[in-house]
Amino acid sequence: MIKEVEVNDAYIPLLNNQSRFLVLYGGGGSGKSVFAAQKIILRIVGENHHKFLCLRKIGETVKDSIFAELQSAIDELGLTDEFRVNKTDRTFTHLNTKNLILCKGLDEPQKIKSIKGITGMWLEEATDFEENDLDQLDIRIRGEKLNYVQYILSFNPIDENHWLKRRFFDKQDAYSTVCHTTYMDNFFLSDEDRQRLESLKERNELFYNVYCLGRWGIVVKSDKFMYAFSNEKHVIDFYEPNKYLPILVSYDFNVSPMTAIIGQQNGDSVVIFDEIGIDNSSTEELSEVIKAKYIGWFLNMTITGDATGRNREKATRGNINQYTVIKDILSLNDRDILVPSKNSALGDSRVLCNSVLIHADIKITRNCEKTISDVVYAAVKINPMTKKLDVIKTMEEGRHFFDNFRYIIHCVFPDFISNGKKYR
Repeated sequence: MIKEVEVNDAYIPLLNNQSRFLVLYGGGGSGKSVFAAQKIILRIVGENHHKFLCLRKIGETVKDSIFAELQSAIDELGLTDEFRVNKTDRTFTHLNTKNLILCKGLDEPQKIKSIKGITGMWLEEATDFEENDLDQLDIRIRGEKLNYVQYILSFNPIDENHWLKRRFFDKQDAYSTVCHTTYMDNFFLSDEDRQRLESLKERNELFYNVYCLGRWGIVVKSDKFMYAFSNEKHVIDFYEPNKYLPILVSYDFNVSPMTAIIGQQNGDSVVIFDEIGIDNSSTEELSEVIKAKYIGWFLNMTITGDATGRNREKATRGNINQYTVIKDILSLNDRDILVPSKNSALGDSRVLCNSVLIHADIKITRNCEKTISDVVYAAVKINPMTKKLDVIKTMEEGRHFFDNFRYIIHCVFPDFISNGKKYR
């Protein structure tokens, strides 16, 4: 026997919605994930022949997110005794209907491929997925089914350049229903939670707009590091690398992930066309990946990046600096390493980057989603202790490609402010 279902008013019309794609987006605390779990459980107990696949991009995040959310929904609906829960396999089996819910990470491809008879899916934190991921998952459910097929996508709209916006928001789709909610739509939120969310407006209006109001890229330009960046001006769909030109690789030595972006300079024009990030990696591994991916270029590369990589590192082979490791693996010469003796001050870097974005010809291809996101959302603040400029590079995740892009600009346009005429 199901208890009386308590659902926020904004979601009530969606209980019987049968669109192939049900897109739930908006701010934090809006109850998106709670409703997604509720709807799946109600279908599991009320319909037959179901096998729902609930996904996160990374398997390690499943236990504390979608699995916990579904468990909570089952308990709150008074259905605990009707389900058999397998915490090891992260599955729920409804004892009466034999319907099944499986919670997986997309980084478990072999486990997902072996699952047959899927009748519906939930992609939590859908912004973590690539468009190709959804395309591949969409073809998993084929043929006639006893019940309607639905993919539920839930997320915060953190990036106005994201493929989700292009696919579900920039054009009308007869197969999709889109629902926007914020914490103000959630009647079950405590006063303390509301106050915590609203206090973000005073600390950082950029984050408040995105994470509380759930707005696509509605940002305060005065807070942005690269306020001159424009999606219309600086983002292009595709670039075919010129085999007669060297490629330009910018390294940043994060603990995790190690990152690099790849571009080419043709006269006074620069195009960034690839980004590489590897978790729990090293300079050696990242360089080997670049060498393998760009085997036709690895003798014709220019390297730039974080100046601190010139320092000797115990973590590198032979206690040498990062750029010596890169030079050795990629078979480069000293003249191919274009790295300053020290990084520019953030204030100077901000002036240079925005001047280049306004006046020079610099582009990023659309597939470099993380780099574009970093450039769009990196904000600035004044450190109250040092009175110097700091960069706010984190929302839910670090802005790992932000500095790579800055280093490219400093490498190609070092004297743009003082000698701009030579670039025109």
